[in-house]
Amino acid sequence: MRPARGRAATAVLAAGLLGAAASACAGTSGDGRWARPGAPDPTLPHAVDAATVSGLETVTESEQDARRHLYTAYPAVPGARPLTDRLAQAVDELSDPYEQETDGTPPAAPGAPVPELNVQWTLTAASGDVVGVRITGWKSQGADAGETRRTYWYDGRTGQAVGSDALVQGEPGLKRLTERVRARIGAKADPVRVTATPATFASMAFNDDGDLVVEFSDHSVAPGAPGRVAVALPASEFEPLLSDLGRRARAASLTPRPRLALGANAPRPGGPEGARAPASSVDCAVAKCVALTFDDGPGPDTSRLLDELNRAGARATFFVVGANAAAYPEVVRRESAEGHEIGDHSRDHRDLTRLAPIQVHSEVQETQDAVRQITGRAPVLLRPPYGASNGVVTDVARSLGLVQALWNVDTLDWHDRDASVVAERAVKGARPGGVILMHDVYGTTVDAVPDIVARLKARGYTPATVSDLLAARHARPGDRFSGW
Repeated sequence: MRPARGRAATAVLAAGLLGAAASACAGTSGDGRWARPGAPDPTLPHAVDAATVSGLETVTESEQDARRHLYTAYPAVPGARPLTDRLAQAVDELSDPYEQETDGTPPAAPGAPVPELNVQWTLTAASGDVVGVRITGWKSQGADAGETRRTYWYDGRTGQAVGSDALVQGEPGLKRLTERVRARIGAKADPVRVTATPATFASMAFNDDGDLVVEFSDHSVAPGAPGRVAVALPASEFEPLLSDLGRRARAASLTPRPRLALGANAPRPGGPEGARAPASSVDCAVAKCVALTFDDGPGPDTSRLLDELNRAGARATFFVVGANAAAYPEVVRRESAEGHEIGDHSRDHRDLTRLAPIQVHSEVQETQDAVRQITGRAPVLLRPPYGASNGVVTDVARSLGLVQALWNVDTLDWHDRDASVVAERAVKGARPGGVILMHDVYGTTVDAVPDIVARLKARGYTPATVSDLLAARHARPGDRFSGW
């Protein structure tokens, strides 16, 4: 265990969105990383590379129309089903009110911002019999606009998923912790709002030095100020207050080579036996091409989709979310090895038109870096989440040498989880040079693919990548391409 450095406790009020360590690239939306070339922020919790947890899967949902933009993700950790259930409940607690609120609103006018909810996750610990998962939800508008923060812990000894308050010794420990945080929270927050309740201490974890990080949701303890309020306490101020789980959670957060011991830790399949060599590109100036594209992955069904494409001899373009790519590197590597194209779908699936230029650049660049590290080459295509682009997004795409790849056939597979309906929309909408939008995070979409490919081929189409379509069009970086 690495000793704490013994520095004074730190309190931070940071404007913007919350984030864990950028190096994890494992499902958070971020504030600290935008201005972080110097020393790391001590109030950012430790982050574990999700790819090191064998068998971990991501559960992803997305929705886009003129009433709302919605993207949620959380991990399913093998051997920790109660934690998965609690995380699913936490996501529902954020998304259900948002859906009810936006159900009754009229569609946004053309060019007007669409309401957005984005829910992300980070592993804060995953070693031995302890797992910590931090859930952050960002909502664009309404009385509760801003970011919420929750960290949940799984205790393999008891088989229970618990809130962060379980890191300390019951009510007495929470009261003493409250006193220490009040003394450190700083002038911009209201110490009176820091109450000794589980709801107040809903997000606690440990940073890279073993300090206890206590963070709060936007406006909860600083109602008049935007941004994140967080406190990092040195060991001398919290160690006597820790519960048995708290001590094991801290040790797990400091383990140099974390390894879970929860059982049911089977590796994910990386590819079928005898995976085919990359297929050659097709001349779409001659062939009747159509591009099959899949957003938001990788996910639990992506390997099965690759099996289906392999059997059909079809190539596709995968627009990966950087956080998911980091969690499933072997699947991304397989996509590339089997001749499919990999595009950039941002790190966290945020509506890029809402972000500052430096944030847009970070969202895109970090996914470029993740894919390059996994496959050896960076994407040449950017698909902005929700297809939302503006001058800033275009400038960033141009600066990074990326063409913006949109679509002209939407299967609405997020809306209708029916394989036959998805297949019918894909085939009916196909035209030479068309780009079909689907999502590999939905099993029903994967079920539809064999029928889609067979029917397209029967009509003389050749499934191709988006770059195959672009080969004869002389597209320049920053350009938007929708097909046809």
